[in-house]
Amino acid sequence: MKNLLAKKDIKEKIKIALKEDFGRYGDITSKVLISKKTRLKASIVAKENAIVCGTEFVVQTFKVLNSKIKIKVLKKDGSKVVKGSKIIDVNGDARSILIAERTALNFLGFMSGIATKTRKFVDIAAPYGVKIYSTRKTIAGVRQIQKYALTIGGAHVNRASLSDFYFIKDNHLGNKEGIVENIKKIKKSKLKRKITVEIDTIKQLKKILNQKIDIVLLDNMTERQISQCLKIVKKRFLCEASGNINLKNIKSYAKTKIDRISIGQLTHSIENVDFGLEI
Repeated sequence: MKNLLAKKDIKEKIKIALKEDFGRYGDITSKVLISKKTRLKASIVAKENAIVCGTEFVVQTFKVLNSKIKIKVLKKDGSKVVKGSKIIDVNGDARSILIAERTALNFLGFMSGIATKTRKFVDIAAPYGVKIYSTRKTIAGVRQIQKYALTIGGAHVNRASLSDFYFIKDNHLGNKEGIVENIKKIKKSKLKRKITVEIDTIKQLKKILNQKIDIVLLDNMTERQISQCLKIVKKRFLCEASGNINLKNIKSYAKTKIDRISIGQLTHSIENVDFGLEI
């Protein structure tokens, strides 16, 4: 996933964010109240317990505005921190630091929010040998950032894009051909990729048991239904559960020892972690 967040990509995202924040005249308040000669020492501090993610975005936000600002990262991405922990120290031009503050904290809070929530799911599922996966329920323009944050939280990336692997969903059956026929069509295609098939009934599962696929997605099934499916599949291919799985019920799903669980709320329903710049 590191290639999704090359330094040039990070800088591009930051420049877009800063341009949006500047408006027509930039930080008019700091220009009036803060002298060009004023220097500032400050620290970014966690205001709640969290998994840190997005430190490079903080570093590059300050650097884009003023390359002379000195920055020391105290907690790397993936670090588990408690309320009051110092994450990053900054020292340099006061105007630049104050202008960059909100953009830097926005990235850090957003990415740490994803990593923190993800880690909660991962920690519950791990003892049962179950892996947590992402979905494509992401925000346009920041999918790479969200996917990276997921990996920092300990989850795995499912499809980063539609071209990663074949995924036969129920809506694809609108061509009035059965699941088996759709699998055969894909097998004949020139582009060779892994195949995932989504099913929502045990009857559908039995139809594809002898097909050479890689993953079956058990959509919106109960824990009992999933256990039944696992007995039927007998390791022929990987099984993945998805649909209405949350922190309240994740343990009961993990206890089935299904191979993997994909969770959309890891990216579509996130609460930012609160960080502050303290002088």
